[in-house]
Amino acid sequence: MYLLFCLFRNLCLGLEDLQLVFMISSHELFIKLLKDDERKLLIDQMRKRSPRINLCTKPVTSFYDIPASASVNIGQLEHQLILSVDPWRIRQILIELHGMTSERQFWTVSNKWEVPNVYGNVILGIKDNLTRDLVYILMAKGLHCCAIKDFVHAKQLFAACLELVTEFSPKLRQVMLNEMLLLDIYTHEAGAGVSGERPPSDLISRVRGYLEMRVPDIPLRQVIAEECVAFLLNWCENEYLTMQVPLPLVQTNPYVKLGQLLAATCKELPGPKESRRTAKDLWEVVVQICSVSNQHKRGNDGRVSLIKHRESTLGIMYRCEPLVLTTILSLFVKLHNVRVTSNVHSQPREPTIS
Repeated sequence: MYLLFCLFRNLCLGLEDLQLVFMISSHELFIKLLKDDERKLLIDQMRKRSPRINLCTKPVTSFYDIPASASVNIGQLEHQLILSVDPWRIRQILIELHGMTSERQFWTVSNKWEVPNVYGNVILGIKDNLTRDLVYILMAKGLHCCAIKDFVHAKQLFAACLELVTEFSPKLRQVMLNEMLLLDIYTHEAGAGVSGERPPSDLISRVRGYLEMRVPDIPLRQVIAEECVAFLLNWCENEYLTMQVPLPLVQTNPYVKLGQLLAATCKELPGPKESRRTAKDLWEVVVQICSVSNQHKRGNDGRVSLIKHRESTLGIMYRCEPLVLTTILSLFVKLHNVRVTSNVHSQPREPTIS
C-alpha cells in the first residue's frame, strides 16, 4: 500500500498541470491512501517546485479570473447608465464611456429615453458628443421621473442640466427654466396643494411670467401653457386672467383665451345677467375647440393656432377649483345634449305606408 502511495506522489510531483494533480488527488483510491495533511503537503510542494504553475486552489479557472474585454466593460457601464438617476454618477459614466470609444451615441442606449421633438432638434445640434449625450440623458431621465411623480430626482436631474446648459446655450437655459416651472407646479399640487395651501407668491409670479414671455426662437411645449392656465384657474387668479393678462397674449395663445373666458364666467356667475355675455363667448370657444379639424398644425413659435384634440385635460390636475370644474362639466353636458339632439333630427324617417 505504501508503495502505491509513493507511486501516486511521484506521479503528481512529475506533473506540471495543477488541475490534473487535483483530478488524481481527488480520486477515491488516492483519498483512501492519502490523509488530508499529506494531501495539503503535496500541493504545497507542487507550488514551491513550479512557480510558473497557476496556484489557484480551484479545480477549474474562475470566471472572474478571465480579463474582461472592452465590449463587456462598455455593456456594464451602459447598464449602470440606464439605472442611475444620480446626475453626477451619470456624468462620470459618460466620461468613462467616451474615453473607451468615440464611435457611439450613448443617448440612444435606451429606447425609454424620450425627449420632445421640439427640444430634441436643439439638443442633437450640440457639437460636442459628451455634452450632447449628457444634456439629452439628463433631460430624458428628468422628464421620466416627473411623469412617474418622482419629483425629488426630477429636480436634481433638471438642476444639473440647467447648470450645464447655462454655460453655452441661452436657448436651452430657458427651456430648462420652463421645465422646472412645470415641475414646481406639479410638486405643489401633489404636496401642499392637496391640503388647500395656496402656492407661494413667487410661483404664481413665475407662472404669469411664462404666459407673458415672448422670447424669440425658444422651443415651447404646449402642455406647459395648459398647466400654467390650469394652475391660475385652480387658485382663483381670476382677476389676473380677466383684467391683467396682456391682450396680445389672449389673441395669440388659445389656452390663455379659454382660461380668461372660464375665469370671467366664474367671476360673474353670482349675477346671472352679467354672466350671459361671457358664458356665450365661452360656449362658442368650446364648440370651436371640440369641432376643430385635426389638420391644424403648430406654428413656428411652437404654439398651436387652435386647441385641438389631445390627451391633456385643461383645468383638471391633481385638484380642480370646484366652480371651474362645475363650469367645464356644464359645458360638456350641454355639448353632449346638443350632439344627441342633432343626431336625432338628422336621422332619416322611416317611410310610412299610405
